Amino acid sequence: MRARIDRWVYRTVAVCALLAGLAAYTNHTTHPCSPNVGAGGMCVPISLES
Repeated sequence: MRARIDRWVYRTVAVCALLAGLAAYTNHTTHPCSPNVGAGGMCVPISLES
């Protein structure tokens, strides 16, 4: 029974990681941070001026 639960947990974690990666990739390609640095919707503005 424990092995069955472990497999279910591993598969669930793998699917969630895959979906999170796909979401970050999709967001990065549809909403790029052109003047900024970042990915996955987490854009950080940068400035070369002091």
